[in-house]
Amino acid sequence: MRTFPDMIIVARRLQEIIDETKPRLLSIAENRAAEKPYSEKWSIKETLGHLIDSASSNHQRIVRMQARPDIGKFSYEQLHWVNAQHYKSEPWTDIVNLWYFYNKHLSYIIGHIDPKSLNSICDIDYVKPVTLQFVAEDYVRHLQHHLDQIFSDADPRKRKKWMET
Repeated sequence: MRTFPDMIIVARRLQEIIDETKPRLLSIAENRAAEKPYSEKWSIKETLGHLIDSASSNHQRIVRMQARPDIGKFSYEQLHWVNAQHYKSEPWTDIVNLWYFYNKHLSYIIGHIDPKSLNSICDIDYVKPVTLQFVAEDYVRHLQHHLDQIFSDADPRKRKKWMET
């Protein structure tokens, strides 16, 4: 098991990512954020909405896993969550601000995880249950993956390519 300072590093990395990313997200026009390149693909709004849902689910996991050594199954149906919350019609700046402040709070929480709970486990529909340490670290990797996807989708040169195909 790694030590508590690792969670401080994870928390700082999350804070750096959201601080660097918020202005970039706000620079994406409302109509561009709402566009869907393909009917089966999420819009940028929906992708960021998915990251809000991920923050919400991981917030619950992180807090609960500090209370018990095994919280059992805790997964979520991402398509249902995105569709039920209608991110596609919510104002872009509201989505960005909610995403930013939720992640700011998560960064704070991750930086204060009780080191004695880092080996607590949860079943999140992976091959085997994962530890709290994994949940925190994987959350930041997952966030970065989808942010890379958002900025790739927002790139006008790539947009032109998918509109021509």
